[in-house]
Amino acid sequence: MTVFSKISRILALGAVAMAAFSIAPDVDARRQNLRLSTLVPKDSSFDKSLRKMGQEWKQETGGDVNLILFAGGVQGGETAMIDRMRVNQLQAALISGVGLSDIDPGVAGLQQIPMMFHTYEELEYVMEHLGPKLEERIRAKGFVVLSWVDSGWVKIFSKNELATPEDMKNGKLYTWAGDNRQTDLLKNMGFRPVPIDATEVTSSLQTGLVDIVPLPPFFALATQSYRPAPYMLDIRYTPIVGAIVVSEKAWDRIDEEDQESMMEIARRYGREMTLAGRAENEEAITVMKEKWGLQIRESDQEVTDAWEAASEEAYSLIRDNTVPADIFDEVVRLLEEYRAQQGSE
Repeated sequence: MTVFSKISRILALGAVAMAAFSIAPDVDARRQNLRLSTLVPKDSSFDKSLRKMGQEWKQETGGDVNLILFAGGVQGGETAMIDRMRVNQLQAALISGVGLSDIDPGVAGLQQIPMMFHTYEELEYVMEHLGPKLEERIRAKGFVVLSWVDSGWVKIFSKNELATPEDMKNGKLYTWAGDNRQTDLLKNMGFRPVPIDATEVTSSLQTGLVDIVPLPPFFALATQSYRPAPYMLDIRYTPIVGAIVVSEKAWDRIDEEDQESMMEIARRYGREMTLAGRAENEEAITVMKEKWGLQIRESDQEVTDAWEAASEEAYSLIRDNTVPADIFDEVVRLLEEYRAQQGSE
C-alpha cells in the first residue's frame, strides 16, 4: 500500500467516524429525562397515575422520554418547583391552581374565588370554555399545559370549632407562601394570614404558628394535619384545580408526533386523577371522622349564606387584584350562562 493509499484510507475512516458522531447527537438529543415534582403524597392514587403515565410515555416514544417522579414535596413547595423548572433542574410538575398562579395569575380564577363554584358541573363548564385561553397565557410564559386536573373541594380545618367568616377572623389563617396578593387581600378583609409553605402546614399547626388551614381533605389525612386541627367546616370553599405542566424548553425537544401521543396520554390520566381525587376527598373525610374522631360542622343554609355573603363582599377586592379583571368577569359570565341553561341561580 502506497503512502497516498494509506492517507486516503485514514481520511475515509475519519469521515465515517465523523458521520457516525454527527448522527449520534441527533438521536441522543431526542432522548431526555423529564423530572416531574408534585406535592401529592407518594403511593397515593395520583402518584400511581403519574407513574403509569410515565410508563406509557416511555413506551409510546420508543424510550425517548423517561419520566422521573418526585412525589410528596421532596423538591420543595410549588413556587420552588416552578423556579427549578425555569432553570431546568426540573422539567415538569403537577401543581395546584395556587402554584399555577405563579406562572400566570389568570389561573387564580379557577381556585381563588371563594364560594364562586357550587358544583363540579359548573367547574367543568368554566374550564371547558376558559381552559384554552389560560393555556395560551401559560404558554406565553414558557410552560405547556398537558392536562387539567381537579380533585374535590377545599374544606376549613381548625384547632377550635368555627362556623362563620367572623369566627375565622379570630384565628391565625394559613395562606400560601409567596402569594403576596392573596396575603394582602386577606389582611384587607380583616383576617390574620400567615404565609407558610404547604410542606410545613402540619408542623406550623403543632407549634401554634397557625390554627386555621383551608386544605383538601385527602391532604389533611395524608399529612395528619387533622390531628392538631380536629375540626372541619364542611363548605365548598373553593375547588381544587391543578395541571400537569412541562417547561416549553423541554417540550420543544420532543418530536411533534410524540408530543401528540404524550398529551393524549396525559389528558387520559388527568381525567383518571380527577375522578379518583374527588372520591378520595370524600373517603378521607369519612376516615378522619370514623377512625380519628374528626369533628365536622355541617354546612346548613345559614352557614352557607354567611360565607357566600362575605365572599361576595370580597369580590371587588379579588377582581383585578388576586384574579385579573378579564378572567374574573369571564368566570362570572360563564357561570351565569351555565346556570341559566340549567334553570338554577
